[in-house]
Amino acid sequence: MMMKSKVHAVLAAAAILLPSALMAQDGRTPVKQVRPAYPQLARQAHISGSVRVEVVIAPNGKVKSASVLGGHPLLAQTALEAAKQWQYAPAASESSATVVFNFNEYE
Repeated sequence: MMMKSKVHAVLAAAAILLPSALMAQDGRTPVKQVRPAYPQLARQAHISGSVRVEVVIAPNGKVKSASVLGGHPLLAQTALEAAKQWQYAPAASESSATVVFNFNEYE
């Protein structure tokens, strides 16, 4: 029974802050993903959840702009900063994608 709870703890820790990227409209996939830092204040307040960020991707693959679509305000800024550092495969035109960052206070 103890081993099973350790396995669950490891799996839960692996899921912490792992971003999930919905593919860009034109099918581009991320080639560089930056994980956001878990804000200390949010951790102390036991705040967890997900933050959705919409990114506009330039033809060269760099994030041109990003905006928060939803999520707790204490988690939003760090998610926004991380999303702006992502890079996607180059394409012929600009596109957009939604990135979801999951924050879980239990590591």
